[in-house]
Amino acid sequence: EDRPLFVQFCANDPDTLLEAARFVEPYCDYAGCSLLAVHGRTRDEKDGKKSRANWNAIKAVKDALKIPVLANGNVRHMEDVCDCLHHTGADGVLSAESLLENPALFAGYRTTEWGENDDDAIVDGLDQADLAVEYLQLCEQYPVPWRMIRSHVHKMLGEWFRIHPHVREELNKQSKLTFEWLHGMVSRLKENDTRVPLHVKPTNETVTEATYNAAVAHGT
Repeated sequence: EDRPLFVQFCANDPDTLLEAARFVEPYCDYAGCSLLAVHGRTRDEKDGKKSRANWNAIKAVKDALKIPVLANGNVRHMEDVCDCLHHTGADGVLSAESLLENPALFAGYRTTEWGENDDDAIVDGLDQADLAVEYLQLCEQYPVPWRMIRSHVHKMLGEWFRIHPHVREELNKQSKLTFEWLHGMVSRLKENDTRVPLHVKPTNETVTEATYNAAVAHGT
């Protein structure tokens, strides 16, 4: 008999959440929690570009628990990682929308939106079209549904599509995608003499163990 490996809830009412947890408890072996991820927004604040995550709420959860807590929200580049760890005292961070747009986030790269606003950030040779090519190569090696590929390509190349909306329209019109067509689309974008570069700081922004421990120590 198959049994659930884990149970995930999204709730606004604590009593409803408790009732739901008790309902599924008999069907999930070893019910309990050994790690908690907290997304610091309500359901109505889902759009991360319009609503800031509540890091104070995440800190309150971390302070009340003994198990590891992961913080999710407002992590757009590596400085946000350090700021979040410092503010919340969390044991780690998650990134969703920002990471879909910029898969090189945790390598220290920033999108133009955040790079141009930082005087210390410089233009690097890498851009999101390069990331899209690498992503497509990985998808060829490790197959995933085409609907996911389409969605991820839209996220990664969003800034390019805003400059060349006709290419986005071509993508949307494709009822059946192929890797050959997608690689060709990326090549056309790169040949349009318009580049949307990623930015990186001259110093290594990677969160080392020492940086991480210092951030947690100051945050608690």
